[in-house]
Amino acid sequence: MAQVLVIDDDALYRGTIRMILEEGGYRVMEAQDGAEGIDTYKERRPDLVITDLLMPDMDGDEVIRSIRRWDKNARIIAISGSGAFYDINHTDAARKLGAAAILRKLDSTQLVLAEVARVLEGS
Repeated sequence: MAQVLVIDDDALYRGTIRMILEEGGYRVMEAQDGAEGIDTYKERRPDLVITDLLMPDMDGDEVIRSIRRWDKNARIIAISGSGAFYDINHTDAARKLGAAAILRKLDSTQLVLAEVARVLEGS
């Protein structure tokens, strides 16, 4: 069973994504900010990281950059909560930094699980 680390400052969303992932058969760890997420990644080495892009103190781009410095093969999905606006600057930066997928918090459960499976399979 793959282990997924969810990094997001929004506790409600972390709980929602945890429920989706656990129902999909994944074990889930949570971090409430980027610094905690990086520490958790280094300690626990999850199979996949899902990080919010827009967080206070350390945004998702910085999280991706830090994890990549530590582990260039890390599997990372970036997620944006900006809805219709879908912050183009952050999503482009996340892709350039090595996010394997970009999701929106409004995406369906099926899409989230499909992208998680795809990234974990390495395709």
